[in-house]
Amino acid sequence: MLYRIHPSPNIGARSFGDEVVVANFVTGVYYSLLGSAAQVWEGLMAGLPLDRVAGEVATVAGLDPAAFTEASEKLAADLLAEGLVQPLDVAEEGTWSPVPPPTGEAYALPVLERFTDMQDLLILDPVHDVEEMGWPHAAPGPQA
Repeated sequence: MLYRIHPSPNIGARSFGDEVVVANFVTGVYYSLLGSAAQVWEGLMAGLPLDRVAGEVATVAGLDPAAFTEASEKLAADLLAEGLVQPLDVAEEGTWSPVPPPTGEAYALPVLERFTDMQDLLILDPVHDVEEMGWPHAAPGPQA
């Protein structure tokens, strides 16, 4: 299955190396994808099929491919259920290679961590009051 980030301007994602943070600015919920989950996200956002991404990450992480694929499928289902991604009909394959875990560390199975502790702040963020070209361009208000 192929996925891409939901095209809504209310969904934003940022990669911080071994973590990807995704935010829904309508609900105020944000999500963390750490380690192997971040690797799966990056592979999916490159337009690669989930089974290929899961196989490649499992290989570099030295994890059981069947268990990793199952956990990756659950991760993708969770991302879809939260409205963070949508299925992609046509491959938009880009360049991606999984990054092995740092020396001395190991990847765990991928999971989506969900946080609601900053809902009020994310909902109040001025990014909601912008036109399609994005912040800091304020949406036009009523003409005086």
